[in-house]
Formats: sequence, structure tokens, C-alpha cells
Amino acid sequence: MRPTPRPLLSCALICGLLAGCSASKGPATSAYLREFESDCAGAAGQVRGLPGIPPPSRPSLPPNPTDEEQRVFDGTMRIYPLFVNQYYGAIMERCQALSQISGQAQDRIAAMNAAGVDPAAALLAAHRGQVFGQWREFFTELRRLADLNRTALVRRKSVDDLDVMLSGVFSSAIAGSADGGNEDAAAAAAKGLKAVAGAASGRQGEQYGIGDQVARVAELAAQLQGDAAACLSEHAGLAKDLQARYPDQDWGMLQAKQAAGAK
Repeated sequence: MRPTPRPLLSCALICGLLAGCSASKGPATSAYLREFESDCAGAAGQVRGLPGIPPPSRPSLPPNPTDEEQRVFDGTMRIYPLFVNQYYGAIMERCQALSQISGQAQDRIAAMNAAGVDPAAALLAAHRGQVFGQWREFFTELRRLADLNRTALVRRKSVDDLDVMLSGVFSSAIAGSADGGNEDAAAAAAKGLKAVAGAASGRQGEQYGIGDQVARVAELAAQLQGDAAACLSEHAGLAKDLQARYPDQDWGMLQAKQAAGAK
């Protein structure tokens, strides 16, 4: 007696249903990713809209200075710590703003409705949300580093080489976040903090934990670099995958991000 073909028909029916479900995810996924990219672009636009914070220039004395040049230099050096103190205050405010922007973007992504969305797209958004959370922590800890160093500066009443080096780290991180995104901010900070770590060891007599905080920020910067790069790679892979599986949908928002990341 020949077996009934019902199991085979059932398999075919299941495959057809799955294919239909998969196809139905295209429009929802496209809308979801448009909202996702809009949130990310909105956060980036907020960062770019923040004004620059140039560090104060350290006074310099020309060779064989005249008495007047020496007098001006000495007077400027006396007030130079005040300018550096103000700069640290501005950096702290900026880091707080950047931390808030990153946290708000993380919250918006977490609140998005992923019902009927392709799981790979939802996973990408979840990973990007996690990276926004890392950015929030990075800028929070960078702010704390500026706060600790400002406290040490007030007690010390003079600017040393570490102050100058940290000013460079802060400026690079802030400029990187505005010019190329927070990935660039982390890269700039990580590069500068390698040199700062050695100079921080000369402050062992201070009880502010600056050396430990430098190490903390450097660790966060390195982790953020790697995770942000992995997220960008995942983004590029998803763009190709969705284009192949849902060719009737517009995935331009992903391809534009991929092109920007390749620059």
C-alpha cells in the first residue's frame, strides 16, 4: 500500500507559509530601519550642532625676550591656570551633553516596535543601542577625568605637562565626535591616552586617582572602538542580505550608511 503524500504536502504548505511570512516582513523591516536610521542621524545631527571648544593656548616666551616680553609672559602664566580651569569646566558640560544625547538615542531605539520585523534588523538595532550605551558611559567617564584633573589643578595652582596632554585628549575626543561620530571620538581618545598614561604616573603623590581614571577611560575607548566597528560591519552585511531577500523594498537608508562608513 502506497503511503499517503500528506506529510509531503504538509511540508510544502509549511514552507509556503514560512516564505509568505518572510516576504511579509519586508515592508515592516524597511519602515523599522528607516525609523532606526532617523534616530541615529538625529543624534549625530545634535552632536554636530554643538559649538567647538578650543583649548587655551599655553603662553610662550621668545628667545632672548625683552623685559616687556618677560613681564607679559609672567603675567599671562599667572592667569593661565584660570583659563585651563574654565576649559575643563566647558569640557565637563560638553561630555554631559554628549552622554545625554547618546542615552536618549539608546532609549529611543529600545522603544521601537519590532513586531513583524526581520530578526536580523532587530538585532542590529539592539547592538547599535548597546553601542550608544557604551558612548554614554564613555563620555560620563571622560567627564569624570576632566573633573578630577580640574580639582587637582585648583589645589596645585599650576599647569603641568599632564594638563596640556589631557587638554589634547579632550579636544580630540570632542572634535572627533563632531566630525566623524563617536567612533572617531573613541579612537582619538584612545590614541592620546596611551601617551597620557606615562605622564599620569608622575602624579602619584596626588590623591585624586587620575592615573586609575585614565586607565578606565582608555579601556572604554578601546572597547568602544572595537564594538562600533563590529556594528558597522554588521550594518553592511545586513544591507546586502535584505536587498537579496526583499528586493522589492527600498534599502537605500542602509546603503547610504554603508557608503558613509567606507569613507
